[in-house]
Amino acid sequence: MVAMQEAEVDSLDVLFIADDPDLAEMYRLKLELDGYGVRLTGPDAAVAAARARRPDMLFLELPAGHLELLDVLRDVRDAVHRPDLPAVVLAGSTSADLMRQGASLSAADYVVRTATAR
Repeated sequence: MVAMQEAEVDSLDVLFIADDPDLAEMYRLKLELDGYGVRLTGPDAAVAAARARRPDMLFLELPAGHLELLDVLRDVRDAVHRPDLPAVVLAGSTSADLMRQGASLSAADYVVRTATAR
């Protein structure tokens, strides 16, 4: 994960981008317990949410088989003029394509999650 000083964490605004509201809520609760400020949004509204208030960090939930959602990282970074904006990808896959594409977008870290039952 991205290492941050404790004082930095207290003021970090995280934009959590996810299609799965239950998963997003679970991560929001955990991140807020750790002292982060978290805003949830879907991929379609991510750019508008980032423009409304520039985030300090992005989390992107990436379901297996949906590598096209990695474009959201680029779009958000472009919208807020921060190509170096830290991002963590929560992936449902460990595919080589994911690692290659994520590396080209400079994702700070990957967390591979197992599929959840619905």
